[in-house]
Amino acid sequence: MTHLESHAAARPSDFELARRVIAAAEEHDGRPPVSDQAMLAAVQGERALLLFRTGADGAAVAVGIAGQGEIDLVVRPDARGRGYGSAALAELLALTDGSALAWAHGENPAAEALLARAGFAPVRSLYRMALDPARLPPHDARLHALDVPAGFELRAFDPERPDDAARWVRANAAAFAAHPEQGRVTEPDFALMRAEEWFDPDDLLLLIDETGEAAGSTWVKTLRGPEVETELYAVGMRPEYAGRGLGALLLDATLIRMAQHRPSRVTLYVDGENERAVRMYERAGFTIDSRSRQWRRAPESVPGATMDP
Repeated sequence: MTHLESHAAARPSDFELARRVIAAAEEHDGRPPVSDQAMLAAVQGERALLLFRTGADGAAVAVGIAGQGEIDLVVRPDARGRGYGSAALAELLALTDGSALAWAHGENPAAEALLARAGFAPVRSLYRMALDPARLPPHDARLHALDVPAGFELRAFDPERPDDAARWVRANAAAFAAHPEQGRVTEPDFALMRAEEWFDPDDLLLLIDETGEAAGSTWVKTLRGPEVETELYAVGMRPEYAGRGLGALLLDATLIRMAQHRPSRVTLYVDGENERAVRMYERAGFTIDSRSRQWRRAPESVPGATMDP
């Protein structure tokens, strides 16, 4: 029986250690093992974050997040294949009741086998799509060249406008009302997201209607390391504006903003069941780069999760 010791993160140093484990897994696997929403909820105390250590040297070998009907679990790459994932998952499930959700990111047979053994079954898919940066508009393209319909204004989020945050939160909630994660972002959540190192207000574009509300928005996440990577972080349109070509306008604006960063990598995530969105991205030149699946455990077997054992 694999022995793990765990404790709930309570100090800033605990969260920093968790981020290092998560970063190591992302560098090894080429994909984030934990969603931004899960980590945000843990920082706010809305979900429990557990650090798992071995009795041998006390080093953190795994990180788990549980709460709000979800469980996330990531095992440090050099500690995999030793039963730590199964032991940590069992402890995380003991913190929950009812049904549980978990993501297995990318092509991940080990994670899916772990979930299947624990009584989970696949219920939802998520695609990561990628675009050849050479297919972006010219890097000197400008947003004002876009054909914005009369009565609308396309502009960047302005941190100096006191109501811009509430304006974005309202539009985001309307656009993602049926989305289990994105649709429940609050103003305090949004404030923490804007505090992230990668946030740039010029990367968050608002489409303002004639009433002064945001009809929709698009948000680019730009990561700068040895190379620049741009991700379409979130794009959404209020339902009442659907079918008017405004989604395509926001995508065009997204690609222009990405091009201005001259990235070496361009990605986005989209629900596999959202065929309309997938087709729109394919028309823009995106192709499916990897597939992830969300799994559910029934109450009689246990609440949500992400697995990278």
